[in-house]
Amino acid sequence: MSKTVWMTAKGDRYHAREDCRALVSGQQGSDVQGYEVQPVEQISEDEARLRGRIACLTCGSPI
Repeated sequence: MSKTVWMTAKGDRYHAREDCRALVSGQQGSDVQGYEVQPVEQISEDEARLRGRIACLTCGSPI
């Protein structure tokens, strides 16, 4: 069974934790720079991989 992970539509990584500091700082950075902040989506790790995402280097994969 695949684990639950979090990602945004425009990000290239998925996160093992919704509160991952890389995910949070990316969202904050987008906001500060005036970019649209993408919603965080909760999906399966398998689906994230199918969408071409790779595991975050900060929080890693939940495997």
